[in-house]
Amino acid sequence: MRKSIRDTADRRKVLAGGAALLVGALATRDAAAQSAAPALDYAVFTELSPESKPIKAGFNTRVFTDTDVRMGSAIQCDFETGVITLAPGLYHITGMSMAPYFSPNEPPEMTTIRAPASAGYCRLRTYDPSFVVPAGMRGIPNEDLSIICVGSPASANLTPSLIDTYFEAGKSTQIILEHQSGSNPSHIYLRVYSENSKWHAMARLSIRRV
Repeated sequence: MRKSIRDTADRRKVLAGGAALLVGALATRDAAAQSAAPALDYAVFTELSPESKPIKAGFNTRVFTDTDVRMGSAIQCDFETGVITLAPGLYHITGMSMAPYFSPNEPPEMTTIRAPASAGYCRLRTYDPSFVVPAGMRGIPNEDLSIICVGSPASANLTPSLIDTYFEAGKSTQIILEHQSGSNPSHIYLRVYSENSKWHAMARLSIRRV
């Protein structure tokens, strides 16, 4: 009986020691995994309407005005130009861009809806400040290697053009979001400041390094 009790106690000690070793190994593995995990980087940029801004023929660069949220330093936005700089890495990018018809004749808190309406879309592309874009709607065609993503079709009736894509930057890379509503837009705006309110979110990009 004493031997059986002693054997049981010894087995318990062995099992307890093994469990402690397992817990320690798991803790070491988790700590190593956490230390090896990449830094968390994400940002959301929005273009609000502190002033009205008519759209021009062809592609117009969206110039963001506000940072909704940002973590880390891998994603930077120049609010003077709309250029976003990405550190090397793989990114998941979603966004929207829209344009409305607008004139001084609309009643308060209303926009004009037209049918037929001017069609258009946004697109995301890499930006090279040394490259002079040729004039015209197709100065940079959509099949160009600089084009990351073409947004869904939209109209100037406040219908947003949407993008959802992945982009891998092998080096520090600049990107821009553009919007077009045809080669001869009339009474169409990128931003509308009315009713003393800037809170008209006309474009937004959400970027996360994965």
